[in-house]
Amino acid sequence: MFNRLLSRVSSITGKPSGFLIFGAVFLSLFLAWQYQTGIRVGDGAIKQQQLADLLQNGFPDFSCKYSGKEIDPEFRFLPLDLKKGSTMTHVYNGKCYYIFPFYYTAIQYPFAYFSGRFGSFLLSLIFGVLTLRALFQISELLRLKERSRFFFLILLLFGSAFSLFSTDLSETILAIYGVTQGIYFLLKEDESSKSIDLVLAGGFFGFAAFFRQETILLAASLSLVYIFRIFRNPKTALFPFTFGTFLIIQAVINYSVVGHPLGSRGYLQESSSYQLVSQIYYLGQLVFLGKGSLGLFGAYPALAFIILWKPKSDALTRILYGLGIFILLSGFLTSTRFWQGVLFGPRFLMTILPFLLLFLFSILENNWEKLSKPFRITAILLLSYSIVGGIIFDRLYYKFTKSVVTEQKELSEHTSKTIIYRKGSVFLPPNSFREEREVYEIDSIESFDVLLEKLGGLGKTQVTVVGFKDSYPKEVLVPKSEHFEFKNRVFYQSPSINMETLEFYKK
Repeated sequence: MFNRLLSRVSSITGKPSGFLIFGAVFLSLFLAWQYQTGIRVGDGAIKQQQLADLLQNGFPDFSCKYSGKEIDPEFRFLPLDLKKGSTMTHVYNGKCYYIFPFYYTAIQYPFAYFSGRFGSFLLSLIFGVLTLRALFQISELLRLKERSRFFFLILLLFGSAFSLFSTDLSETILAIYGVTQGIYFLLKEDESSKSIDLVLAGGFFGFAAFFRQETILLAASLSLVYIFRIFRNPKTALFPFTFGTFLIIQAVINYSVVGHPLGSRGYLQESSSYQLVSQIYYLGQLVFLGKGSLGLFGAYPALAFIILWKPKSDALTRILYGLGIFILLSGFLTSTRFWQGVLFGPRFLMTILPFLLLFLFSILENNWEKLSKPFRITAILLLSYSIVGGIIFDRLYYKFTKSVVTEQKELSEHTSKTIIYRKGSVFLPPNSFREEREVYEIDSIESFDVLLEKLGGLGKTQVTVVGFKDSYPKEVLVPKSEHFEFKNRVFYQSPSINMETLEFYKK
């Protein structure tokens, strides 16, 4: 009975329409489960604020809206500024910018304009489905059987962060789509011998690079492999040439907007120091384990079966060599300031993960009959481990977003119009509250008095000081002041944050 049911389901997902419908329905249900009003913290909250600022500023102004610009033209109290050792904002030509690519903000714009906050998540869903379409196209080139396609889909949707990126506020899914579709055209090039496939491959990789910079390393790694083929087949140069054209266009736009060819991320990377030992350790994190996050083989140990693959003189071999170089370059060239993981799987290798998992099933399918029973059982157990791990992570993320909604509600109810974050405690930017707030950040006790002086000059006498309760207990949350006295103090503690609202007067 089970075999009949499995055959029936796999026959459905074995067809393009069934594959996409199954994936689209699952991702839609997953989005409904995870959405929870769309409130996010950290990277997601900043991306929401970046979009809200664009909606208010209008094209082509991608600068951030800083409520204190009138009293703080030097941006001394700008939250999460690179000058203070943070990683979210920077200042250029008298304006502040977020470090996330403004291309992602621009592509969200029409979705958010018509669908509000939900529009950003709808954009991710659309690109998640497009990625599934590209993966099915690749599965046809790899000649996967129906049952292998079905089990691959189960692993991808349940056992990886793909479902989360396809339904969350993240530019990663756009890059995943560009890379996956680009790989399809690189694979197709051997069969069709059409120059257009190489042009399209370069174009899709170029599209992906607008949203994730590791794609530049990926395209460079593939280009290194293809260089050796240019002498035998000059048209191969079309791939790096097309990608390079897109990259030059991006660099020109980046420089004209934020003054750096790599965009705002370039400033962040320049603020990092390079240490070879740290980079080697970081490579270990990407591949295995580190900082509480499982790397590529730590989350997907079944990938070890790739050892059964026999290299040939074909497009697939060139791509896999390129991916190998990319993994090495990612370890040695990616800034170690970034946390590489998403708890289950490597964040900075997510662009190639769907293809690698699909290739894994191709390897297992081609060698299944040759494998002994113990190796078959091992493969099944390792794949099951990845699925269980992915489900556990999705559940943890659901609980996390639920707690964020609770925190947002309490912050909205127990803070004044003006919020002063202690350093390292920025939880929500201005637009994430029920009603927009003025948000500042102080990085020292001395700067507290300076900020109060500036606010008092505008007639504002009430503020809420906010800090993570583990770092700023009630006794030290509000810095002592030499020039101001505080009255009508009201302290409140949420699950993770301390906040105290007070009125201040000159002594």
